[in-house]
Amino acid sequence: MKNDVNLYQKIYDNLKNKIECGLLPGGYRLPSRANMCKEFQTSEKPVRCAIEMLVRDGLVESKPRKRPTVAYHQNVVHKAAELSLQRASAVPANDALKTGVLLCYPVIGRGISLCREEDWVIPQTIVEHMDPRQESKFWRLSNNFWRFFVARNGNEFILRTVDSMGYSDLDSLIGSYEVRERYHATLKEFLNTVRDGGEPGSVPFEDMSFVYGFKGEQNKDTPTYKVPPDSVFVLGAEELEKKMCQGEERYSSVYLDIIGLIAMGYYKPGDFLPSHKEMQKIYGVSIDTTLKAVKILKEWGVVNAVPHKGIWVTMSREELKEFPIDPELISCHVRRFLDSLELLTLMMEGVAAHAMEHVKEEEVEELCAKLESHWSDSLLYHFFPSVLLEFITEHIQYKMLRSIYNVLRRNFRIGRSIPKLISREKTSADYDNYAKCLSAVKTLRAGDVHCFVEKISELFQQIRGQIITSCKDFGYWEAAMQVYDGTKLWQ
Repeated sequence: MKNDVNLYQKIYDNLKNKIECGLLPGGYRLPSRANMCKEFQTSEKPVRCAIEMLVRDGLVESKPRKRPTVAYHQNVVHKAAELSLQRASAVPANDALKTGVLLCYPVIGRGISLCREEDWVIPQTIVEHMDPRQESKFWRLSNNFWRFFVARNGNEFILRTVDSMGYSDLDSLIGSYEVRERYHATLKEFLNTVRDGGEPGSVPFEDMSFVYGFKGEQNKDTPTYKVPPDSVFVLGAEELEKKMCQGEERYSSVYLDIIGLIAMGYYKPGDFLPSHKEMQKIYGVSIDTTLKAVKILKEWGVVNAVPHKGIWVTMSREELKEFPIDPELISCHVRRFLDSLELLTLMMEGVAAHAMEHVKEEEVEELCAKLESHWSDSLLYHFFPSVLLEFITEHIQYKMLRSIYNVLRRNFRIGRSIPKLISREKTSADYDNYAKCLSAVKTLRAGDVHCFVEKISELFQQIRGQIITSCKDFGYWEAAMQVYDGTKLWQ
């Protein structure tokens, strides 16, 4: 209950991150199960499951009566990957490239800004081991180099999102030694520049999008890269959303959201909740998930449920205020909320600028009316930032980017399920946020997209700051920060 990411998934992610960053090289023997149990403070079963997943994914090799070892990456194309090549080449590569720029550029930039003197050892070591003569290893280490700065943010959700894009899965089938040599020289210059405090954008990189077929005319029957069959480049944007949400404990998300709606006054004692079938559609979960969520709410006395009669609220909003909820019980939801807010604010400027290029005048008027309607409603006024997010998401032109924002929108709604975080009455912060929102939309109505983007970015930065302050005031912050150690993502 303390963690909405299964223990084995956390252990798997931790070891996978270290392997892919090169911190655990090929041939490295993993610690014994007993030592890993101590390190992750768990029983043997989650450790065993995590190792089985690593073996399944080809990251670790396991032999009877021997400790598992990190696999050496062989330059071999599996049959399943060969079968996926044609399907992968049909994916709009430009969509993936543009999404990657809007996602990774601000994330990597912030990761660089967080680096301290001792942190530079890892990227420096990676660059030193890059040999342009060893093509496959060269590009793999290049991926590790950039991934380090993503991981340096210390944000598990951001790292999972970037990893889910699948760029590290791509293995170019074209490109020359000269191209790799020039790129390597530029990478060295870039590292020296940012390590000395220079601007990342001051070092120009050669456009090498053609290496992965992202540019120019191609023979449609000859893929320019190979890719695993489970890559988003094969399965598309829906698979990206699944990977981003991997390991979430869904039933607790359901019951916390219901508690949040009761706390807001949306549901009152005697009101019927949606049926299990309706909840499955609303939350995108299975019947087992809704049954488990309702069972917990019933045990707490929040609702009652009788077969063939329905589910109804039994606890008032006032009683719910006094209900003791252990911060550790919701710590994972708070952490996912905070992690998502960080990614949202990092991406907002670039994504909003892209989306607003495709907005029509009448759509801005509809946005104004919807914002006013929400603000005037005593139950909906909390959600005016969600209206803005929805508006931006609807105008995103890249499928993968839209998938990322769909997940961010869903995670933004976690805020309403966190007890005490939302007040029934409008606060001075609410009035200030709404005034800034209207000011931003006014500039969009006047056709000043640049000003709108600046104002909306500042607004979400301000909202994030207010939420962090509230989490600290209500005692949620410390428990949320204990969910995982962000330094282990990159150290």
